[in-house]
Amino acid sequence: MASPDVQHETVLEAGSVKSRLAKLYAEALLLTAIKQNRVEEAGSELTSFITEVLDKDRVVEAFLSSPVIGKKVKTTALEAALPGHVSEILRGLFAVLTRNGRLDLLRGISAAYNQILDERAGRVPVKVTTATELTEAQRTTLLDTLSRMLKQQPVLHVRVDPDLLGGMIIQVGDRVIDTSARTRLQTLRTLLLDRASDYVTGN
Repeated sequence: MASPDVQHETVLEAGSVKSRLAKLYAEALLLTAIKQNRVEEAGSELTSFITEVLDKDRVVEAFLSSPVIGKKVKTTALEAALPGHVSEILRGLFAVLTRNGRLDLLRGISAAYNQILDERAGRVPVKVTTATELTEAQRTTLLDTLSRMLKQQPVLHVRVDPDLLGGMIIQVGDRVIDTSARTRLQTLRTLLLDRASDYVTGN
């Protein structure tokens, strides 16, 4: 796998530079996956590593991301653990990241890679926050509505937040559609406070 030109960021640039670096690695991973005709598989495998390994054991993530632990120690551990569990493509990615001291970018690379795949396939990620779990009928209706509205294939990322009380919040890029009961009640409260204030002051 090709290695992007890597430079360490300053504290102030950390967020933006890490994001750009993650995208560079994701693009490099994509090129390798295309050559091996494993584009979707590589994305799924990396996502599974994030959810099944890093999310379930933060000690592993802390070990891989720690700048204190040397590259040789990490290389030895990964060479012992990865064979038989991940593909050659993913082992190549880990080798490059270890060599460049960039294993902390794994989550960002996974997100960037999936975003690239969505763009290539004409899919658009949609964040949906609901008060309760969506039923299959509700999910289907929402997908159909969003598909007609966006003229693209929506990919739902649903999160449940009981504090919404009802309704939902839909976010597509920078656009937010808020139909939650919590927001409606907050708006009502603001209006009532304004009216009460006018009454007290005689306006």
